[in-house]
Amino acid sequence: MSYLLVFLNALFQFLHPVLLWALAGVAVPVAIHLWNKRPPKVVEVGSIKWLQPSKSQRLSRLQLTNLWLLLLRSLLVALLALILAEPQWKRQVSVLPERNVYLHPALLLPAYAAQIVSHVDSLVTRGWQVHLLQPGFPELSFTAEESLSKYQTDSVKADSVNAWAMLRVLSRSLPPHAHATVFSTDLLRHHQGEYPVMHDNFNWVPVSSPQTAVWLQEAFYTTSGQLLVKFGRSEANRVEFIEHRFTKTKANEALSASGFPTVRFISHSSADSLALVESTKNKIEIQKLPLQVIIRHDKARQQDVKYIRAALQTALEHKGISHTLTVSSSSAPLPNAAPDWIFWLTDEPLAPFLARFPEKRLKTLQDARTSTKAHQLNSWLQIPGIVQQVPLHKRTSSGEKEATAKVLWQDGYGNPMLTQTLTQNHTQYQFFSRFHPSWNDLPDSGHFPELLYQLLFPANEAWLTKFDTRTLPPQLQQPQLFPASFSKNSPKTVEEVIDLKLWLVALAALLLALERWLAGQSFKQARQP
Repeated sequence: MSYLLVFLNALFQFLHPVLLWALAGVAVPVAIHLWNKRPPKVVEVGSIKWLQPSKSQRLSRLQLTNLWLLLLRSLLVALLALILAEPQWKRQVSVLPERNVYLHPALLLPAYAAQIVSHVDSLVTRGWQVHLLQPGFPELSFTAEESLSKYQTDSVKADSVNAWAMLRVLSRSLPPHAHATVFSTDLLRHHQGEYPVMHDNFNWVPVSSPQTAVWLQEAFYTTSGQLLVKFGRSEANRVEFIEHRFTKTKANEALSASGFPTVRFISHSSADSLALVESTKNKIEIQKLPLQVIIRHDKARQQDVKYIRAALQTALEHKGISHTLTVSSSSAPLPNAAPDWIFWLTDEPLAPFLARFPEKRLKTLQDARTSTKAHQLNSWLQIPGIVQQVPLHKRTSSGEKEATAKVLWQDGYGNPMLTQTLTQNHTQYQFFSRFHPSWNDLPDSGHFPELLYQLLFPANEAWLTKFDTRTLPPQLQQPQLFPASFSKNSPKTVEEVIDLKLWLVALAALLLALERWLAGQSFKQARQP
């Protein structure tokens, strides 16, 4: 038995080799078969008087009958033991490594595609598959006679793909023997986070394309009637913003100044617009009317108004934008024209006011309502970008309704203090305190105008994913060209593991059916006279 186990372990590998001792159970059907003697046949005769008396003899030797049935039953027991031991067959098979090229979508732009088209085409002729380096890794299928140039385009939808994040996905998903060559730009915005850990057979190639991006960041009319235009400029190692004031503007006029890009001014009935002459894709709108800000308050918040009015006035004057700041009590009629901003410091319902201007995208800020119970506490306001802690003395509960709102400020315990809720035509800010020194020290803080400025004029950071041309640090990896020659990948062998359990179960079912059929045939023969 021990020799049999050694032989099986040499031929296969078992997850539970100790269960191979169950093979000893083969002796059970053999023993039952040997002791299960066939009953004697009864022979009917007319008379026994002519039979000679003889000495009775009993056969004591064991005889094997129905050998095929015995063999099937023994084999079934052996298969059951093997199934319990879960055999596996391991073998070495020769495989040709997977060879894939991954291209960042931005490389399909003409500035990059011209640098890599010959290298990629050369890889294709050697059997490499080409994929885009973006979620799903879609394949770019073209024959050896075709070229990567067929996919070149003037604009790409997935320009903001993080190449390092995609490399981490490839490192986890591709098999160890796979070969991958990844082409990406050398732009900093395409490589965010930590440098990925790659396999030895991965090759990352950043492709350089020296470029400078210039774009329109924003434009608005100033309090003096001038048109202030802010330009952005990005180079390999820096980003800068410059602004210029144009005094006279005419419809469809090209505005230019020394050291600034030329822009075209277009006048419309509701809003004007500016576009760079060199690029028709960079266009921004200019609000014609002054920025309208309203503070509506009730009697209980008269003291709050002087603090928030002074802070708003400081923020608006610092921006220099044309504006009107109006203070209205709850006893005064509601404005007929829709403002851009309204600070709703009153317990009046806000919904009826919003319903009057369904097409105007309003921004509103509400403070703590008088009907809501205020809690005394000794805490502080946690505001991003503000290192100094602003003491918090009183607040109201945020409630479950604000659970899905974006939290902008928090108290010292992590509870929401200022939330933002966006709907189709409304941006709602909810402050769970008030702009009064008895509630918090925000009105007396030098950061109060700055915080209101951030609410009135949120930073436009779209340039980070569209126009930022800063490149990777040289010490990380210098941009390089892909080598002109490629070494052929010799076939490798990998260990293939085949689970034999299911095959053995199927064989056991087949043998069981055959055993039942043979047993039935033997029973029929035994009953025949």
